[in-house]
Amino acid sequence: MRRVLHPGGLLLVTTRPYDELRRDRPASTAPQTAEHGGRRSVIFQLWQWHEDGERYDLELFRLLPDDTGQWRVAVRRSTSWALTRGQLSAFATEAGLAGIRWEQPADTGFFQPVLIARAP
Repeated sequence: MRRVLHPGGLLLVTTRPYDELRRDRPASTAPQTAEHGGRRSVIFQLWQWHEDGERYDLELFRLLPDDTGQWRVAVRRSTSWALTRGQLSAFATEAGLAGIRWEQPADTGFFQPVLIARAP
């Protein structure tokens, strides 16, 4: 975190609310629709949590209409770390950052929590 900041530089990190997600361990996200070039698509994720509760395998599904009105499926896969606010704050502290604080969606209008810190 620290090596890319100039002295006095501002760090902003956004993340999913993993404190709650690690507790609840959801299996999926709600489907969302999007439109590109006049064509709509449907996107959702399936999550398979690892036993350690800190990581999950993510499958991102995108349903796309073709020219015949049929749907085709595109899938992307990855593994994500579900780092809590405490873990990220500890990393920022270990990196020597100062003024570490969290802002929540209700206060910022942004849909995810935001970690804010400064390089000394």
